[in-house]
Amino acid sequence: MKKTFQKTLLAAAAGAALMSAVGTANANSLLFPYFTTATGAQSVLSLSNAGVSVAAATNALHYVYNYGTACTHYDASGSLTANDILSHSIAATTVGGFGKVVSSDTSTPVYFPLANQTGFLVVSTRTTASTDALRGSMAIVDPASGLVVSYPGIDNALDTSGASEGDFSAITDLNFVLTTLPSAMVTTSWFGVVVGNMNADIVAGRDWKAGANFTNNGNVYNNDEVAFSGTVSKTITCSGAIASTDLMNGAQAAAVGTNGGLVKTTATAVAPTAPSTGTTTGVVMMKMQTVQAAVGAPFAGKQFLHRDQESK
Repeated sequence: MKKTFQKTLLAAAAGAALMSAVGTANANSLLFPYFTTATGAQSVLSLSNAGVSVAAATNALHYVYNYGTACTHYDASGSLTANDILSHSIAATTVGGFGKVVSSDTSTPVYFPLANQTGFLVVSTRTTASTDALRGSMAIVDPASGLVVSYPGIDNALDTSGASEGDFSAITDLNFVLTTLPSAMVTTSWFGVVVGNMNADIVAGRDWKAGANFTNNGNVYNNDEVAFSGTVSKTITCSGAIASTDLMNGAQAAAVGTNGGLVKTTATAVAPTAPSTGTTTGVVMMKMQTVQAAVGAPFAGKQFLHRDQESK
């Protein structure tokens, strides 16, 4: 039974990875804003290298994981030769991962060695002088949370054979309209990743500790556009979870009630915690919605994840 389940899970994850490979992002640094190694879950990374100058070098790829509530830095080098493809579980086989989708693949992935963690990942080419070599996507299957999702990596379109690895300062999204459905139907939260030029911290092997402070700008709204005033803010460092109630005081939350609401939030840069030297330029917000059991089949218990776009 266990092996049958694992094969089913692998097939689902690999299938999602293959589907997400169509039209994926391309660059020399790719940001994957969410992964999980929860027990029973599979996060599958798919990469391809369109660069023609990469030899079979062991340092052709650089993986930088940022994980846990402290957003801890963990990195190592792998390899992906020219015109090659690679798909593998994020988790190492010792913590529930399955390894490479194609076991005979000669590429070298970098697995994450801890179970029951969430975080984000940056993968970069190190030996290809190109802005269009690395492409990739993430597929996640988590039966416990009901999450089945695939998404393309976010590209920085910079040559990372030099000093641009992890430079996502072109992302300047700081204004978001956070909306929730009735709580009897859906539980909503966000996973925010603070971005900027991470290069100095990556090179030094330091934790990325740039921060962002979110404010509700003095009002929250119920489902019938009625405003309730009161200024509330929440700060995240590197990455972190945000609920709509994190941007409401108790009275506002009670007034908005359970029918859903809207928060127009603005994030501002927070100085990094030393020794990190990163400067915040924007935030990537991944919205997570879990369907309540009361909704019934077929969506009860399912979780949906997508990237929230900036409000201009």
